[in-house]
Amino acid sequence: MNSNLFKLGGFKIRKNLLVVLGKSISHSAVSLKNKCGSKGPPWRIMFFGNDDFSVKSLQMLTSKMRTQTIISKVDVVTTSTGNGINVRNFAKEEKLDIYDWPINTTILDGKYDIGVVVSFGRLIPEKIIKCFPLGMINVHASLLPRWRGAAPIVYTILNGDLTSGVTIMKIHPRRFDIGEIVKQHSCSVDKDETADELKKKLSNMGGSLLIDSFKELKRNLRYAIPQSENGITYAPKVDKNLSIINWDLMDSNSVYNRYRALCGLWPLITIWHGTSIKLFKVCNYHMINIDTQLNPGDLMYDKRKQKLTVKCGGKGGFVSIEKLKIPGHKTMSGKDFFNGFVYMKPKNERKFDSR
Repeated sequence: MNSNLFKLGGFKIRKNLLVVLGKSISHSAVSLKNKCGSKGPPWRIMFFGNDDFSVKSLQMLTSKMRTQTIISKVDVVTTSTGNGINVRNFAKEEKLDIYDWPINTTILDGKYDIGVVVSFGRLIPEKIIKCFPLGMINVHASLLPRWRGAAPIVYTILNGDLTSGVTIMKIHPRRFDIGEIVKQHSCSVDKDETADELKKKLSNMGGSLLIDSFKELKRNLRYAIPQSENGITYAPKVDKNLSIINWDLMDSNSVYNRYRALCGLWPLITIWHGTSIKLFKVCNYHMINIDTQLNPGDLMYDKRKQKLTVKCGGKGGFVSIEKLKIPGHKTMSGKDFFNGFVYMKPKNERKFDSR
């Protein structure tokens, strides 16, 4: 056979044509790559974040960038005040480039492959999203579509969920938390776990899942799936009024879950003879030999365990008050409050009131 011929599938093809075809195929791949404007891996990332939850993801991205394997560049967009100081301080320590929000599109055009948003708290305009050839992805602290919104961790605990997790999703303009799911990972929630404890757990999980998403990034983005239309719930920004206890309506689980959800933000609030007092530590409590005549808000002292307890409404139950503060006095135990304020009152006046 002529040395310039090559047999393929029953056809004789000139080797120089294969070379030309090879170049054509290679050229097409490069053209496609250039068309999408992305040159990775390794990937160039602009990170948008604002609080300690987002710092964990930024730490992991920065650590991976140091290896120059799947990430080559990480710059940061954050706010100049409030919680943004957490991200800013870390970025300064790592000598990352920092930009203030809002950011001009001229800073982004052609310099980054993808935007990463973690606990940023701002709606990203479409013109910013379009600056990134691969779009933008978000680390969200829930199993979407459950708990869309600003406070998924608080509402997970507030509602007594026993399962939570992290979602990596695509960012869409104009609405929060509706994008396609790139990756998800779930975890259990302990019945006594606080929102702060869950936050630390999910921030670590979110950072790890984010790094995992960058392995075969284009494939992961291509096969992202739409969120289900079923099971959608919302977690709006937390209002301080959530800390006010209504003893008539809330059962013991509701009160305890409220404490677990808010203890890192505010104490629970109740009324003692017209005075607003702060409850700094509350526990679910199982009473033995219960007085069935008790009404919601009534106080009882368990002498055997030396615990101050409150009768709850709704489905009932009791909570114990471990630590509280009354205006003009130091923070005290439930026992000290009973001895100093409750014991001297007639039994029908030993109660907390609802607003």
